[in-house]
Amino acid sequence: MFAPTEVIFAPTSRCNLYCAHCRVRRGPEELEPAAAARFLESCAEAGVERVGFSGGEPFLRPDFLEAVIRAAVERGLMFDRLMTNGTWARDGAELRATLGRIFDAGFDGRIGLSWDLWHGQSAAEASAFVRACHEASGRRDSVELAWSRSKDDGDLVPRFRALADALGGALALEDGDPAAIVDEPGGGPGEGAADGEALLVPIVLTPYSAGASENAWTDGQWFVDDFCEGPGQVLYVHPDGSVAPCCGFANENPELLLGRMDEGAAALIARAAEKPHVATCYGKGLGRVREEMEASGFRFPGKTGDQCFFCDWLCALRRG
Repeated sequence: MFAPTEVIFAPTSRCNLYCAHCRVRRGPEELEPAAAARFLESCAEAGVERVGFSGGEPFLRPDFLEAVIRAAVERGLMFDRLMTNGTWARDGAELRATLGRIFDAGFDGRIGLSWDLWHGQSAAEASAFVRACHEASGRRDSVELAWSRSKDDGDLVPRFRALADALGGALALEDGDPAAIVDEPGGGPGEGAADGEALLVPIVLTPYSAGASENAWTDGQWFVDDFCEGPGQVLYVHPDGSVAPCCGFANENPELLLGRMDEGAAALIARAAEKPHVATCYGKGLGRVREEMEASGFRFPGKTGDQCFFCDWLCALRRG
């Protein structure tokens, strides 16, 4: 059942980078703050509780961020992540001033810094951005690192340990993988965690997700259907005002568009049950679709453990 708890705004598809793994469709459309604030009101009335930001690079629209953050605060909504590549500022002064505007407007979620080989920032560059966020927010737990894996990653521990050293912290591991940057080696954030005085930079490692056109049928087993809880129960607002029911990369497919922002959240949520593909994702499950296709004699090229890849591929298949 589709029951979104978060709205994510992508105010622009513009970006200062051209990463090879990015599938955002670039174009001239951009969201207007006043229209987004009206949609935010309808989201709150429909039971949505959290607000996040994605893109493109959302910090190319600080006017939008500031206005929508203030509107969310006025409505008592909570904040999730504000995703960024952290390299949009021309200099340190612009970085500090823009971050100051965002936190002064009332943002108290986490800044999600995409730091990986796709984005190409050095540990020194990433640490400078993290420190600027800590200074602007007045908290040492205001940043989360998002690492999208690539075939060239190698051992990630030395990379994250270098960043931890640059931040004056220690790298915490979980099952051998980087899990967080903290004050004390071998532990969690320790004392001061509740008020943001302790260093805590969570690390989220995500696998590369192939698009429908890629040969991604090489896994040993099928994905486990989670009824799209992974991409999330969200209303994702694209820069052109169209709204999708998830934040997965496949959400620009027509099969995953609910309508337009100006229709209001309640109408879009109700329409989810009428959209066959959306109803399948959140009701029947993509795993059940796969089983039914196999039972009817369909032969897949292989297996995939990536639910988003299967979703994107299925959308393309249904369009013929």
